[in-house]
Amino acid sequence: MATNPVGTKVLFAGVALGLVTTALLYIYLRKINEHPRAHWQRVVVAQTQIPTHAKITPAMVTITTMPPELIVPDALREVKGIEGKVARHAIQPHEQILKSDLMTENEIPSLAQHVPEGKRAIAIAANEVTAVGSVIKPGDRVDILATYRDPTAKEETTQMILQNVPVLAVNRGQTDPATAEGAKTSMTLAVAPEETERLTAADRAGVLRVSLRSPTDTTVIKSPGVTVKDISGIQVRVEPPSPPPTTPAPLTPTPKPGPMPVIITTTNVPEKETVKEITIFRGIDARPVRP
Repeated sequence: MATNPVGTKVLFAGVALGLVTTALLYIYLRKINEHPRAHWQRVVVAQTQIPTHAKITPAMVTITTMPPELIVPDALREVKGIEGKVARHAIQPHEQILKSDLMTENEIPSLAQHVPEGKRAIAIAANEVTAVGSVIKPGDRVDILATYRDPTAKEETTQMILQNVPVLAVNRGQTDPATAEGAKTSMTLAVAPEETERLTAADRAGVLRVSLRSPTDTTVIKSPGVTVKDISGIQVRVEPPSPPPTTPAPLTPTPKPGPMPVIITTTNVPEKETVKEITIFRGIDARPVRP
């Protein structure tokens, strides 16, 4: 039966590595037993795994004792001064914490530490016109306006799509607001995860512009946006509502004319004289009648 020389070498290497590990562990335990605990010294170790650039809290570290020869010269002996620092790289549980493992937040080279919890960093293009004359710096707050063609109204619309947005960095990730240079090529904003989609879509659909806010102004307003008709002065005339219809007064019926009155006149005659004729008037008609 043929044997695989490569597999045999790997097997022997694994066995040899296991023997070396066992020997080192034996030496470590032997040194611990050779030194009385009364001579052991304090050292700060990680109680849990500490991620890269994580801020150190009291729950992450603890103090233990071990033989002096096993303590790294640069290891910290007291917890005081560790809190508030951040880990330069990942630290494993029970690992001694060295001075070189820690740094301040200002020394963090990554922009990720400046992103607020629950926010996302996203960059947009900037120039002297779109970025308020290149004066915007990290720490400022801005509003984002987008100009695009509304597919529903089929006309160009400008609208504030984001308001009171913090600026994290400008240009090539500069996060120091004390620098004299403002945003000239780009600015990095901190927005909610869903707002990254809106901002990207608006950037693809049209043109973005930034307006600078006062540091004390946190007002967020509702705006439907402005169209070309709005800036040209063309307004839709709204007719006032018509008054409710009034009920006409009932008409008084015109009375029908009755029969024409008959007026009878007599001719004055002396007494004891026989009346020879009378005249009957009907309207404007007169008709003599003899008795």
